[in-house]
Amino acid sequence: MTIIHAIFSFNVGGAETMLADIINQQCKEASVSLIVVNEKINIDLLDTINKSVKINLIKRKEGNKIQLLSAFLKINRIAGKINPDVIHCHDNKLFPFFIGQRKKTLLTVHATNLSCRFLKYYRQIFAISNAVKEDVKERTNLDAQLVYNGIAIDEYHQRTDYISKQLFNIVQVSRLNSQVKGQHIAIQAIAYLKEKYPDINFTLSFVGDGESKAQLKALAVENKIENKIVFEGQKSRSWIKEHLQDFDVLIQPSLHEGFGLTIIEGLAAGLPVIASSLEGPKEILDLLNVGLSVEVGNPNDLAEKIYRVKEDYVSGNLLNTNYLLRDKKQLAVFDIQTTTIRYIAHYKNIISKNENR
Repeated sequence: MTIIHAIFSFNVGGAETMLADIINQQCKEASVSLIVVNEKINIDLLDTINKSVKINLIKRKEGNKIQLLSAFLKINRIAGKINPDVIHCHDNKLFPFFIGQRKKTLLTVHATNLSCRFLKYYRQIFAISNAVKEDVKERTNLDAQLVYNGIAIDEYHQRTDYISKQLFNIVQVSRLNSQVKGQHIAIQAIAYLKEKYPDINFTLSFVGDGESKAQLKALAVENKIENKIVFEGQKSRSWIKEHLQDFDVLIQPSLHEGFGLTIIEGLAAGLPVIASSLEGPKEILDLLNVGLSVEVGNPNDLAEKIYRVKEDYVSGNLLNTNYLLRDKKQLAVFDIQTTTIRYIAHYKNIISKNENR
């Protein structure tokens, strides 16, 4: 089987990290190529991809319409040379680049409320959660196949010590885009905790980088909690897999979230997880019967839930709550191997239909 994966940019984000993991699994049993259209590339993430994968960097400047034609020609030369069985796109607007091979084009929709442009032209659409599947159905009347995002569960070091320490470490792993990921809500929650519970020592670490960094730093200063906020910057996948266990609780106070890959990462690392009660995160927590949900955009609710987890550490009651995953085997549905198996099965079905036409 010959597979092309295509994506516009390759920065660190849920879609990109998941794609890197999928490619590394698929290349064990198929010939896999990756096409990245735009010049925005995280080299560290790109370096995690298996060396057997053929990587094609088009290096178009993002937003440059003049370069679209040259990008189209380059991509079609690559696709013509590879002659793939399937072309798996990870952005709906990629379809025009592959219009000549329409019957091979597949699309994964990675979030809710995305543009619906070109969706009807893809041979098959996948959704990363039921929330995304229902969103696609409601807005386009198209049926997407559910394939949950996955991570390499066994590669995450798992916390086993739940003893209360003087410093309570909170972490959020996300791109610093507060309008989507809600980092400002997290900062406001820390300000609330400082005021209401002044005797408790909290720290909040943001793992990631992005356009909201300056704004978030200013907000921390404004609330006089800059000494409690740590901007860790962008970390490698290996760092996250090894060090997520070092924190006490993972929070994900997103304002928009179709799934929530970092929620799975937190659970894989043995952490209690607190996430917004959006459809995507709630779907994960409800399916696993684990974690705490908070009202979207409510920093006080987030703060109180953080405090509740902290108190359960102090009392030694944490292991008797449902904040933690009881058995890591429950995460099998979100394991990258499961994700890969499901995609391969769908590919084979599409290939079979194409051959019988």
